Amino acid sequence: MSAGRIRTAVPVLCYHSVSDDAHDGELRWSVSPSDFDEQMALLRERGRTPLTVSGYTTMLRAALPLPPRPVLVTFDDGYADLATAALPVLRRYAIPATAYVVTARVGAARTRGSGPVVSWDQLAELHANGMEIGSHSHTHRALDCLRRSELRREVSLSKLALEDGLQEQVSSFAYPYGYHSPAVRREVRAAGYSSACGVKNALSHEADDLYAVARVLIERDLGAAGLDTLLDGRGWPPAWRRERLRTRVWRAYRQARHFADTARTAPQADARRVP
Repeated sequence: MSAGRIRTAVPVLCYHSVSDDAHDGELRWSVSPSDFDEQMALLRERGRTPLTVSGYTTMLRAALPLPPRPVLVTFDDGYADLATAALPVLRRYAIPATAYVVTARVGAARTRGSGPVVSWDQLAELHANGMEIGSHSHTHRALDCLRRSELRREVSLSKLALEDGLQEQVSSFAYPYGYHSPAVRREVRAAGYSSACGVKNALSHEADDLYAVARVLIERDLGAAGLDTLLDGRGWPPAWRRERLRTRVWRAYRQARHFADTARTAPQADARRVP
């Protein structure tokens, strides 16, 4: 299906924190609790049908008709305010959501430069209240810059940890920073995930890639008016399936820088091991 033949534009919203706290030194990815409440109320006022990522991608895979005016609410990183601030609002408006969690951080009091993250008890509470829990890797590294053994560990270990902690199958993955490649997608499929989310800042649709579902990053200054524009699809392109040239160029640059940094630090690490 070409972009010109898309029948349904599907906004897939990507939140990080619902708080007034800065993360990694900035407030950009922290939506205030009052703004989040307004935005979720707007979804209901506009007659949107909220879906989880797995629910949505199951429909796409089976070529089933989508419900009227679908929308997806997702969260990355798994900050504790997902349970304390976001969940009560989601419950109030009966909006299911999908949360992608960095498993090595679960239960930590704080992450470096950021606020506290969810505990296993909070994850269980989120799941019990209808939230889909997915993996955001084990340690949140740029997966397309890792060796195959490291990549496999990041993808597989996080799935095993979540399934052990929740006693529930974990079917969806979200790429840290939105970075992925053909090799990364192959590992995600091989690990047993049935879907994965990217970013793209574009609208998803029936022909979207099930292993690179397009999402729009929600920033602090969007507000209800900005979300209203997004829901109308104004100013947001439909998702493209093939990688753009600038994506491949940016990945090649990051990989070259990563390998150069690794080569530079390796001798220092070896020297520290010398007795």
